[in-house]
Amino acid sequence: MNKKILFRRLLFSLIIVLCAVVMVMGVFEGRDFSFYLKTLLPTAAGILGLASTFYTSLDKQKTDQMKHDFQEAASNHFDGCPKAKKLFYKGYRAWYGDHYDAAYHYLKKAVKAAEAGRAKARVLFLIGRIAVEEKKTGRAIEYLKYALEEAPSYDMAWSNLATIYFDSGQPGEAVKCCENAIFYNPRNAFAYNKLGGYYFKTSDYEKSVPLFERALKELPQHPVLRMNYAHALSMAGRRQEALKNYQAALNAGYRDPNQEILAVLEENLAIAGRLSRESDPAMAEEA
Repeated sequence: MNKKILFRRLLFSLIIVLCAVVMVMGVFEGRDFSFYLKTLLPTAAGILGLASTFYTSLDKQKTDQMKHDFQEAASNHFDGCPKAKKLFYKGYRAWYGDHYDAAYHYLKKAVKAAEAGRAKARVLFLIGRIAVEEKKTGRAIEYLKYALEEAPSYDMAWSNLATIYFDSGQPGEAVKCCENAIFYNPRNAFAYNKLGGYYFKTSDYEKSVPLFERALKELPQHPVLRMNYAHALSMAGRRQEALKNYQAALNAGYRDPNQEILAVLEENLAIAGRLSRESDPAMAEEA
């Protein structure tokens, strides 16, 4: 549960309990009706405040983005399952607002209401995603596998399962998941990117470069994919191409909080620039 939500629930619950204690004391002391009226306002405030923690409030911009993302997630998978879709929407909205308890509540109801396997798979997938965010790896794997039992061709479930396996030190399983994701959806950019990242870490740059390139073909404006491609090109010795993609990634808004990739690339690109000047007589004379 979100810590802010937990704090608010505890605070409002405390207000309600204190008001109740004051009312009980008033009964024993034989207070008149006006005494109870004075406790009505803080009691009502506590009740409304506590209720508000179970309601997902989003600003307009985030609501618009949530609705757009929900339409992509739901698509036509819930055709014939209006009740399940309504519950899925409530759970999706709660998840978007970091109200995980409320999200689980609606999503578990949506699973029971969903009749079509592909609809149920989308709900189970989101439960798995929430578990990932809560760092509950076992639950995440469990629900993603449930999703795949309902819809074996659900490439995003395969791709997300691959991430968990990579993060938990099971590269063999992760690679299989990426390959399944690509098999069912040859346009899954993130599966290509994850495979490229795996081969990059094993220093197999000849394999990683075409995988990053294939990911970029699907999402050419994605700054992280572009920078991964630039990094792989640089390590493969293709420094001029790396420079071009490095600049494109920065122009697309790439930010590396650790500066690790940038440091390696800048060193390689500095070498590339020096070699380029040495090979060009005109540039060599200017230097």
